Amino acid sequence: MKINLEQLIQALILKGKNIEKASPPSKGPSVPTSIRLKPLTKLFLESQAEALNTSMQSLISTILDGVAETTLNNPSRIVRTIRERFFFLFEAHDIDFPGIVSVLKNYGFTLSVLEDPIRLVDHLKQDVIEHLANTFFVRPNWVSGADDRVIELGTNVRWYKNVATSGRKLLTYAELDMKPHVFFIRRRHADFERARTNNDVHSDSSLYEPVGLVVRLERKTDDGFSFATYEVWQFERWNYWRCRHELKLLIAFCDQTSGRVRFSGYELPEDEIQNLCAGRVMPSKMMDRLGQVAWHPYDYATTKHEVTKEADEWQSVHEDYLKGPYEKIIKEWYQDRLQAI
Repeated sequence: MKINLEQLIQALILKGKNIEKASPPSKGPSVPTSIRLKPLTKLFLESQAEALNTSMQSLISTILDGVAETTLNNPSRIVRTIRERFFFLFEAHDIDFPGIVSVLKNYGFTLSVLEDPIRLVDHLKQDVIEHLANTFFVRPNWVSGADDRVIELGTNVRWYKNVATSGRKLLTYAELDMKPHVFFIRRRHADFERARTNNDVHSDSSLYEPVGLVVRLERKTDDGFSFATYEVWQFERWNYWRCRHELKLLIAFCDQTSGRVRFSGYELPEDEIQNLCAGRVMPSKMMDRLGQVAWHPYDYATTKHEVTKEADEWQSVHEDYLKGPYEKIIKEWYQDRLQAI
């Protein structure tokens, strides 16, 4: 199994929370060991030990234990991984213990189940894992400890050459009162003009400008507990004119829903976008670091006022928008809502 620093730190943090509840260690004799450290490594470990209010020897021991536990493929490690990922999933979405019970009350979860590690694992059956995966848009294999990829960008989240279906999906979320908010995400310090000039002519990947979507959804349990989840959609390159064209169609569609589908523009460092697309990170943790709105997608596509960015492309996009089914989709959605009242 491949180990990365983020997984190791995550495992150590989760393990550290259980140390207080652990039984006292054995008082038997310990085997003395000696480790030679590089000066920079020693300084790093001393700093971390001071921050954690522990000794450097204890920190080194914890790290080595964590590496061993993460590496060894045995049932106890797998069970521990399932339990740790279960709690990490809810912690990453700012859901406390009563909230966990509310989300999973239909599966027999109580506070006492959460407190007892053995009972908790017994409750984490396949139907619960599937429910968690569907609710939080994570991979079932990640929850079950079989895979390290947190999310997967499947065909159900592809908007390229699929704008109409994507629009219907967003309106379905709105109908379910999930208040969809589309985050159009691009690279920090993105250079759209250079990307347009490049237009996919050069194969140099450093010239690519990735742009994609993360959809924030508000959920509420039967007993009124509210929380948010994030669905990562496809990322494509602004360089290619057709990708730009399709993305602007989707922006225009969101703009025409009269607020039923909200949307904003944000930026992330390039390496974080790569981690997001590769499924290596929990989306909710990354969304917490977005900060303020960084750009306005409606500058590039809107029917409500003048387009101020890349205006020379808007006429073609607008014509395709009017020819397409987009306005009909929105109109039918509103008609269905009125009939349901």
